[in-house]
Amino acid sequence: MSTDGAVLTDLEPEQAEVSWYGMRTWAETGFKDFKRGLWGWHHSKMLEASCVERLWLAMAVAQVWTLSVGCQAEVEQGEERRGELLPAQHIACRRRKRPAGQPPPRRLSCVVRGRLGLVAALFTASVLPCGRLLPQAWPQTITAPSKLPRPSELRQRERKREKKRRARARGRTAA
Repeated sequence: MSTDGAVLTDLEPEQAEVSWYGMRTWAETGFKDFKRGLWGWHHSKMLEASCVERLWLAMAVAQVWTLSVGCQAEVEQGEERRGELLPAQHIACRRRKRPAGQPPPRRLSCVVRGRLGLVAALFTASVLPCGRLLPQAWPQTITAPSKLPRPSELRQRERKREKKRRARARGRTAA
C-alpha cells in the first residue's frame, strides 16, 4: 500500500507544511459533532431569527465548554498513562506503526469526551468541571490512517485462532 500523495498549494515550499493539511480532518469532525445533533439543533423548530441567534449562542458556549473539559480530560489521561511506559522490547512497542513520540489516534473527539465528563459529573452529583483549552503543537509528520479489516477477514482470523486453541488443547490432553 502506497502512502504517497500530493497537496497542491500556492505557498512557497518553505512556508507549506503538509502536515497542517491533516488538521483539516480535525475541523471537519468538529463540524460533524456540532451539526450531527450533539446539541439537538435538528430538533428545534424555530422560525424567529432572534430565537435562533440565542440558541446558537448557547450552543456555541456549550461547545467551547465541552471542548475545554474534553481537552483537560485528555491531558489528564495522558499524564496517567505516562507512568505505564512499556520497555522497548515489549511486543506492543515492536508492532507500533506510528512514530514513537506520536500519540495514538483519538477514539473520541474532545467535544464528545467533554460532554461525557459533564454528564458523568451530573449523574454523580459532583462539581461540574470548568475545563481548560490547551494548545497543541502542529503535527510535524503525517501518519496515514490504518484501514480496518473487513468483517469477513475478522471472522477468518477468529476461526484460525480457534483452530490453534483446539490443536493446543488436543496436544495437551494427548501428552
